[in-house]
Amino acid sequence: MENMESINKFRELMAEFSQNIEIPAIQPSRIDAFINPADLVPAVKKLHDSDWGYLITISAYDTVDDQGTPQIGLVYHFGEREIIGSIRFFLPYDQLTIESICPVIPSATLYERECMELYGIDIIDTPDRSRLLIPDDWPEDVFPMRKSFISLDQSQPAENGENHD
Repeated sequence: MENMESINKFRELMAEFSQNIEIPAIQPSRIDAFINPADLVPAVKKLHDSDWGYLITISAYDTVDDQGTPQIGLVYHFGEREIIGSIRFFLPYDQLTIESICPVIPSATLYERECMELYGIDIIDTPDRSRLLIPDDWPEDVFPMRKSFISLDQSQPAENGENHD
């Protein structure tokens, strides 16, 4: 019963921000709230102020929308007991800017830095913008987790996302 209470509480807290809330059929202990990117900080603040869970991680992935336009998906994963509550949204390549959640959860800066350097997302007001994973001499505007990434030692992108030597 506690799990259902956690799911219902997450649904209630995210209702004002969500365009859609889903519980995947194959993962009944997960609930996803799809929001507008502008609502990220208020949504995270509402979870935090309500003492619903803790930030597990922030995930990013390169995808396309229904029209085939490249975009980056962002997922902010929160845990409460056995429940994973995720805040999800998409940023088109030409609008890869989002506010930092560090004013609410200071430790999020590690995940934000990872998203910045691997996907090219500009996270406004994150307290530390230094490189975390890639070398300091890595070229600007080269983001290794994007599907369009061309290895620095190749002239063509790998087919099907695989490296062929």
